[in-house]
Amino acid sequence: MASSYAVTRPASPQTNEGNLSIVIVADTALQRRCRTILAADHLASRGVSLAGACRLLRRHRPRVLLLDAARCPRRALGAVPVLKHLSPETGVVLLGRRRAPTTLLMDAVRRGAWGHVATRDLSRDLPKAVRVVAARQSWLPRRLCAAIIAELVARSPAEERD
Repeated sequence: MASSYAVTRPASPQTNEGNLSIVIVADTALQRRCRTILAADHLASRGVSLAGACRLLRRHRPRVLLLDAARCPRRALGAVPVLKHLSPETGVVLLGRRRAPTTLLMDAVRRGAWGHVATRDLSRDLPKAVRVVAARQSWLPRRLCAAIIAELVARSPAEERD
């Protein structure tokens, strides 16, 4: 089955998985599920609360932070800029219950998120998404590419487009 996710090209060499660090900010059940999926793929992770994530980001600068956006997407979106400020190099991936609306994903990207994975697709996509985001690439639905390009074109001065 072909992937419906667009992957950007890396700006740096491939990530050394020995240095890959993953933080999961979610309720206990979702943390456990993510940790189990990642462990099966030989990826170590740590589950924390949002307050714990702020402390951990300041100290350790993890490569990837998985943020639960399933229960309250707007609250998660509000946390993204704060988390990115604490650790700008950490790639934030939102975990949502279902296919997220394009407007929500665009808002997430504007705030600094690098990806989105629906919880129903965790078993299939989570290890790949973590590796891709750790390599400084995005893990976003392909349908979002057109919206991102349209926004970039609208922002550029008219003379640059000619």
